[in-house]
Amino acid sequence: MWKVSPSRLEDMCTSIMRAAGAPGADARLVAEHLIENDLIGHHSHGVIRLWDYIEAARRGELIPGASPRIISETPTTARIDGGWNFGQVIATFATGLAIEKARTAGVSVVTVRRVKHIGRLGRYAEQVAAAGLVSLIFTNGGGHGINQAPFRGTERKLCSNPMAMSVPSGLAGPFLLDMATSVAAEGKVRVYGARGTPTPAGWIIDSDGNPSTDPSDFAGGGALLPLGRAEGHKGYALAFMVELLAGVMSGGGISGDPARSFSNDSMIIVIDPELFLPMAELEERSLTLTEHLKDTRLADESQPVLYPGEKEAEARSANRGGDIELPDPVRQQLVSMLRRFSLPEPEPPSSG
Repeated sequence: MWKVSPSRLEDMCTSIMRAAGAPGADARLVAEHLIENDLIGHHSHGVIRLWDYIEAARRGELIPGASPRIISETPTTARIDGGWNFGQVIATFATGLAIEKARTAGVSVVTVRRVKHIGRLGRYAEQVAAAGLVSLIFTNGGGHGINQAPFRGTERKLCSNPMAMSVPSGLAGPFLLDMATSVAAEGKVRVYGARGTPTPAGWIIDSDGNPSTDPSDFAGGGALLPLGRAEGHKGYALAFMVELLAGVMSGGGISGDPARSFSNDSMIIVIDPELFLPMAELEERSLTLTEHLKDTRLADESQPVLYPGEKEAEARSANRGGDIELPDPVRQQLVSMLRRFSLPEPEPPSSG
């Protein structure tokens, strides 16, 4: 493992993206997203993703600096074409627009298409909650990035089709749901592969449909299983609905569309909770619910009941000022990208 300070890593990532053609502000925004994800333990959406972004830019599939275009708009809705820019840049813009409309009209729905990987959905749900609003966000793979088998199937037919929801809490962080509709996100399998360790049982199947814990079986044409495992019809149904909301409703791609580039087509729904009750009452009632759920006999005394989003809030606080640990293959990718653009290389890794 390689230990590096967040600021140093952010500077490296920013310089790489700028060298690949991204404007400085865009490069810094994407780097901040990646570093934050590693800091709070979501390594599947951290710096491990940068290689894919730079390769997509090299192939012309990602267009750094492209401006979002509003295709159509009403006081409560908007349809956005992302122009194939970095997903984090476009999704941040779209979320901001949804917030602005919801503050004025009470409710908003914004869709996005033709946008590259937008990263951790929870980041945008947190953006909404910080504005005192409620969010529901759905994302597909735009007809590409297929990695999940349907319930009772053995072949890749769907993306992991994540969803996120948030409600302001008045606590350390918002109430936050951020989940794939597969048992685990594709990036989590990638992290196990980078570390050279097996995945938990029940996550993946190999290309013949057999259960596996070998990340290379997934990389070799295997598939993620739907959320629920034996009850996988639930995860599959959620993935199907996300495909409709994020893919069809956005005018983007859906699974089965031929020859499309990967796009995190999305639907962002934002609601002003004060249409229904004062914020103080929402926070009070939410806290009552949280305390009720935490006041229970534990199956394991070392594992307390958490509210959704509490793990991220704790990790953000605990890791503030600490180093980030990355697998050696991720460091090697960073070094390769730095060399490609004739940028300064990092210090040799320290043991840890």
